[in-house]
Amino acid sequence: MVKAIILFFMFIISFSGRLALAASEVYIDVTKPYLKKIVIAVPYPYRDGSFRKDDNLSREMALILVNDLRISGLFEVIDNPLLVSAIAESEGSVKVDFNQWRGLGAQVVVKCDYSLVEGKKLTIRCRLYDLLQEGQVLGKGYGGDQNLLRRIIHRISDEIILKLTGEKGMAQTKISFISDVSGQKEVYSIDFDGHNLERLTRNRSIALSPAWSPDGKIIAYTSYHEGNPDLYFMSSDGSHQVAVSTFPGLNATPDWSPDGSRIALTLSRDGNAEIYAFKVDGTDFRRLTRHQSSDWSPSWSPDGEKIAFGSDRTGTPEIYIMNKDGTDVRRLTHQGNYNDSPAWSPKGDLIAFASRQKGLFDIWVIGSDGNNPQRLTSNSGSNENPCWSADGQYIVFSSTRGGSRDIYIMNSDGSNQRRLTFLGGNNYCPSWSPRESQEAFGNNAQERGGN
Repeated sequence: MVKAIILFFMFIISFSGRLALAASEVYIDVTKPYLKKIVIAVPYPYRDGSFRKDDNLSREMALILVNDLRISGLFEVIDNPLLVSAIAESEGSVKVDFNQWRGLGAQVVVKCDYSLVEGKKLTIRCRLYDLLQEGQVLGKGYGGDQNLLRRIIHRISDEIILKLTGEKGMAQTKISFISDVSGQKEVYSIDFDGHNLERLTRNRSIALSPAWSPDGKIIAYTSYHEGNPDLYFMSSDGSHQVAVSTFPGLNATPDWSPDGSRIALTLSRDGNAEIYAFKVDGTDFRRLTRHQSSDWSPSWSPDGEKIAFGSDRTGTPEIYIMNKDGTDVRRLTHQGNYNDSPAWSPKGDLIAFASRQKGLFDIWVIGSDGNNPQRLTSNSGSNENPCWSADGQYIVFSSTRGGSRDIYIMNSDGSNQRRLTFLGGNNYCPSWSPRESQEAFGNNAQERGGN
């Protein structure tokens, strides 16, 4: 599958209004254990609303932006269509009735408008106002072909989150997963909000366990399309599929080292399943575990020094941790009767995993020191396959709560659980792309100045 290279530009629009924030100041400290949401107003697109033109394109823009902000879990969004905008425009200047917006409970308000040239060249201008300091904190323009509308709005929501938290947002990232909606198990990808579905493999076979490279340019996955469960690499758009590990038996559950130089995976070339690691050029395979029981599903620590994995060496499947060379193995979990699918958090302090109790799996997190296990899902079907977002603020997972298996995301504390896939069939084994993957997706936006 060949994907056209997409380019879109971003430029800075000079707006009036003083800055309310210094560059180092933020509204939301996402590192705090108890996050207080900020109230943001996104006026409905009519009269002088957020997207001031009352048409279908404006409504689509507003809906995408509101959904992005809500998915982030950082905001309480005011978007009541009955709101009358407190922003009026006259001869290119902007006047904001800060008192009126504050009276509605808002702390910040976003104002956007757009122009469309030749029916396809889109320019969106965005302003963000601090209602407490009574000033503009963001003023930028974004542009590109109209078919990039959703991607441009994702860029805007990430800019808003960066301005208000000091941390990059996740709206421009993607999630790959396995789906059997076609009748076979293939690799697909979606945007972080569940839209822009792309089918990446068409092997008419069984695909398993996709995993993004740290630069977002490659996805490793297992496929049976040559008969054996072999490990493949492919470009993030599904092109250039190449076999890299084809030992007899399992070549499965790959995980990239943080520097992208090595892959840890499960091989059964020795009879039972063991953890190996090899260089990404397909050389230097090294066996890391040596046990008569099975070991599987490796997950690198963010510093690249340790690997978490699953093993039934004590009789029931549990999560273990070892050094990257296979030494100093220690058991991490002691709850439930089946613990699987470890996923190390980007900050290194937590490991997410699936634990089965009373016949159903739930997502848990536990300190990397084995302390303070916490259950994040409950009473909602069977929940498995956790994977962290690159910023550590979210976890994507699969769940049967809707009948079939589907992809869901939640905040790292278990709040704000949302379903992403509505495809039919079963959808599982999600893997979240890194934020650095935007170049691989064809997003070569350039920023020139701005505030």
